[in-house]
Amino acid sequence: MNQNPIIGKFIPTMQPSYATPEAVMQAHGTTFADVKYDGYRVQLHKSKHGLVIYTRNGNELNYTCYPDILRLAEKLPLGIFEAELVGEGSSHKEVFDHVKARFRRKGIKDETIQDYLRSGIVKEVPLSLRLFDVLCLEGNGMMSVPYEIRRVAVEALGTRGLEPAETEKITSQGELEALLSATFKGQQEGRVCKNPTSLYRSGQETIDWVKFKRSETLDLAVVGFYQNENYAKGLPFTSVLCAAYNEKTGLYETLGKIGVTRNGLANEIQAQIGQHTQPWRNNKVVFSEKLDRPAYERFVPDVFIDPDKSLVMEVKAMNLQFTNNWQTCGYMDGKSFSMRIGYAHQLRPDKSPKQATKTSTIRTLYKLQEGE
Repeated sequence: MNQNPIIGKFIPTMQPSYATPEAVMQAHGTTFADVKYDGYRVQLHKSKHGLVIYTRNGNELNYTCYPDILRLAEKLPLGIFEAELVGEGSSHKEVFDHVKARFRRKGIKDETIQDYLRSGIVKEVPLSLRLFDVLCLEGNGMMSVPYEIRRVAVEALGTRGLEPAETEKITSQGELEALLSATFKGQQEGRVCKNPTSLYRSGQETIDWVKFKRSETLDLAVVGFYQNENYAKGLPFTSVLCAAYNEKTGLYETLGKIGVTRNGLANEIQAQIGQHTQPWRNNKVVFSEKLDRPAYERFVPDVFIDPDKSLVMEVKAMNLQFTNNWQTCGYMDGKSFSMRIGYAHQLRPDKSPKQATKTSTIRTLYKLQEGE
């Protein structure tokens, strides 16, 4: 474990896993149940040389577009901090849409930045930070310090616009189940339970952090377009083929076909990755042999996408199935995972394709769904 992380060098983020409340309490004993916010996760590095802010996949923000966040960061001491970039709004969608509207990466044209600033969006859509971890503080590495001590450090940093993530200390399974029930009935998206004794495990997904969300939400890579469908209505395509990422093989495995005719999603996807289409199946994606049969011809995308040059789309599914089908996610003994009644929610420009939901996570979610 890195005792003294280098300020300015991105630290691959620790990721939450999925488990039952019973498993969480057995593993944690006592747990901190943080509110899960509708925003973008960022990693802030502040040194005597200045400030660097990374997205969860290691890209830098375009600082000129975030004067309000720069002002907040001035209140931080030197160190490395993790936070959620959040907006205001009366619903989950409105809050997230506001953060998305403000999101700009490094590298956009100067004239585009000036148009952005002149539009008044910074004042109309203010952003703030919810701190939830500290990895280095005043030259002292904190990644090998238990989370409950890092949490104390986070709370000491809190100030207006830079508040700590809300949390509750939970000591029993019944207490956690009651909290989750209240969370999902209320206006909060979910909770992330964190083991008080856990260290910060860079780039790893462990039961030390466990995420509970309102619905089955998957972040999937777009790997193909369906163009020749009768209800296109002038759109570049009407549906996309989505895939999970198998971290063991380094390949993408298909999980389902999702319609994108609502809310301008098709045009937005086309504008971002339309130049990366290919007429052939990319060898980084595992396709079912069934697609070569005439009976499955309608499931073959009209064009394909190099997944590493694609984007991530947040998809909500009623549930997951493990059946004999034409998908390849988690394929075993003639069966694979697929989505039942899935729909496109929004794009996730803060995530790279390799940060799509993992095949192992799909398997875990299915087992939780089936009560295994």
